[in-house]
Amino acid sequence: MKRAVIFGGAPVDPAVQPPVPAADLMLCADAGLRLAKAMQIVPDQVTGDFDSLGYVPKEEGAGVAVHPARKDETDLILSAEYALAHGCTELWFYGALGGRLDHTMANFQMLRLLADRGAKGILVDEKHWITLQRGGTAFYPRREGMYFSLFSLSERCEDVTLEGVAYPMCHGSFSGSFPLGVSNEILAEKAAVTVGNGDLLVIYARD
Repeated sequence: MKRAVIFGGAPVDPAVQPPVPAADLMLCADAGLRLAKAMQIVPDQVTGDFDSLGYVPKEEGAGVAVHPARKDETDLILSAEYALAHGCTELWFYGALGGRLDHTMANFQMLRLLADRGAKGILVDEKHWITLQRGGTAFYPRREGMYFSLFSLSERCEDVTLEGVAYPMCHGSFSGSFPLGVSNEILAEKAAVTVGNGDLLVIYARD
């Protein structure tokens, strides 16, 4: 499995971001270059229309891909597509949360796009760890001080079983129109989440 870390331009404090995992590619989407530099990361590729950064970068040793401002894809998606084209199937995103709400919603939808391409996306900041589970069984470790919330990104998530949590479920369902899974807590060492079908948004969050 190949991993990419992608830096977006949301206004986050570099000093409090979670540690960056080792990765095969370090990528920046537009103003994400500022975050990468602040976190002392040297990117392999910088992609975007650079309206947010304000200039076209010339990073030594890094590729720079300039795209027009009028396009369908966000700069973050363009960076994700670069990672996918280079064989990465696990994509971590920093600077993808905490900015404009419409950008955050776009990034949640991007998790579904990545799942369509056979990849896993993870959005992180100092208060959140977020991913998408498309069917199957997954295990999530208890994280001290963090809530464990689940939401249906598809119309419904069916045949859902939750074990090791404060509010368990056995072959239940989540609806895209009712937030049944908000503010659960993991009590065991790991929670087991099984989804028969549907796209389940998995969110760790702290106050």
